[in-house]
Formats: sequence, structure tokens, C-alpha cells
Amino acid sequence: MNHSTAPIIKICGLTSIEQSLACVELGADWIGLNCWSGSSRYVNPDTARKIVAALPETVTTVGVFVNESTAILTKIMHESSLDLAQLHGDEQPQVCKKLTPNWFKAFRVSPEFKLEQIQEYGQETFLLDAYSKTHYGGSGKTIDWELAGKASVVGKLILAGGLTPENVAEAVKKVQPWAVDVCSGVESEPGIKDLWRVEKFINNLRK
Repeated sequence: MNHSTAPIIKICGLTSIEQSLACVELGADWIGLNCWSGSSRYVNPDTARKIVAALPETVTTVGVFVNESTAILTKIMHESSLDLAQLHGDEQPQVCKKLTPNWFKAFRVSPEFKLEQIQEYGQETFLLDAYSKTHYGGSGKTIDWELAGKASVVGKLILAGGLTPENVAEAVKKVQPWAVDVCSGVESEPGIKDLWRVEKFINNLRK
């Protein structure tokens, strides 16, 4: 359910079929599953496959990976029938370009971040997340919206990093992203979504 006037909505860090379906019912366009075993929202390949199989085909499913080997990433993507791989670690352009599954790079925006880094990967779609020393995503920290706004002209920007029902409308107005990605901002605990907050997030964005 893509709205031409509003960004695509990705709800990330889902861990069950029931919650994934509920988020889609509320209006999520993309569902993100964390395939990195170091995450508190980790789902194993078998669970990922079951969640993907239960979702309508209109929903885009994204597997989140952190510094995974090309062989294992490709195997998980294939076996789970995930649509896109989100590379959320320190993957280098030459490694990413060898991947056969469809992928996009997530950049953690530290003070040293340069927009030129995005173009090195040669992908139209990219994600910007807040930088954290301790987290590869899902930290709840807010990104620099001014910098993110400059990046929105580079390609299809997926805006992540500290988005909540309370700030998403303002973030979209300032940054003009192609898509938004929310994880901890709509959770009651890691991997468990507060569906009331999910609904509020989507409604506040689409008003």
C-alpha cells in the first residue's frame, strides 16, 4: 500500500508472524527482520521464512545483516524468500557489489560521515541511521535531520534513527525521505511492538 504523497513505511525488528501481520494491517509497507545473531531482535532463518510466507505478497520483506559473509547472507535470503538485504555493518563497496540478492546499504551517520560515501556503493536506495558506539541500529538515537535532508537528493533515502509517533511528521517535513524506518520508537521491549504506537506512528505520518 504505497502512498504517492507519503513515504513508504518500514517497521523493523519484528519477531513474530502475529505482530508482522498486525503491522501490515495497520498500514506498514515493508517489514524488517533482523538476521544478525548479535541483535536483541534476532530471528533465525526458519522463523524468518515462516514470517515471510505468512505475509501478503504486496509487502516488501527486508533482512537486516551485519558484516555477514556473502555465502551465508545469500543462503539466508534465498531460503527465507526475503526481498531485500539491508547491510547494516561495516561492509565495503567491493564486497557489497558481489552480492546476488537485491540489497541496500545502511549508513550510521557519525560526525565524520560524508555524503560521498553513499555514492561509492552505486545503489539508488540507501538508509541513514544514527551513529552509536554500542549498536548497529535500533539504538533509539535521533539522526541529524539537516544532514539527512541534504542526502535526500542523492537517491531514495530511507530515514531511520530515533523516529517515534511524536516526531515522525516533523522529520518527514524536514528531510523529505523516500521511506521511513522505525524500530525501537514503537516498541514495548526489544522485538515486541506496541501496536498502539505503531498505529499512532502511521496515522501521524499520513495525516
